Amino acid sequence: MKKKHYSVALGTDPAEIARVRADVGELAVSNGFPDRASDLVLALDEVIANAQEHGAAPIGVEAWVDGRIVVEVSDAGNGFDRAEVWSAHPPTPYGQRGRGLWITRQLTDAISISSGRLGTTVRIELSPDPHIGA
Repeated sequence: MKKKHYSVALGTDPAEIARVRADVGELAVSNGFPDRASDLVLALDEVIANAQEHGAAPIGVEAWVDGRIVVEVSDAGNGFDRAEVWSAHPPTPYGQRGRGLWITRQLTDAISISSGRLGTTVRIELSPDPHIGA
C-alpha cells in the first residue's frame, strides 16, 4: 500500500533537510507526481531553509496526498511581515538574498503563508491538474 502521509520534526541543522527531501520526493513519486517530484523537493528545501534560518525550532514538516500533494512547514519563530518578503516579480539579478519564496512560487501550483507571533506556516501544493498562472 502506498504511503499517503509523512511527518517529522526538525531542529535548526541544515543537514536534516536531505532526509526530508528524500522522503517527500518518494511520497510524490509513489503517488503519481514523478515528473514534478524534483520541483517539489527543491521548493521544500527553500521553505525549510527559511524556517531554520529565520524561524525557531521545532520545525514541523507534514506532507499528505489527497489527490494533490500538500506539504506544510511550520516553525515556532516570531513571524514576519509577509509584505516585506513576498513579491510577484523576480528578485534583483545580482542580489544575494530574496529568491527562496520566489523560487517556491515558480515550482509549485499553490503556496500560502500564515505568520504571526506564534510562528509561521508555509503550505505548498502540487495539483494533478495545475492551472496556468497558479
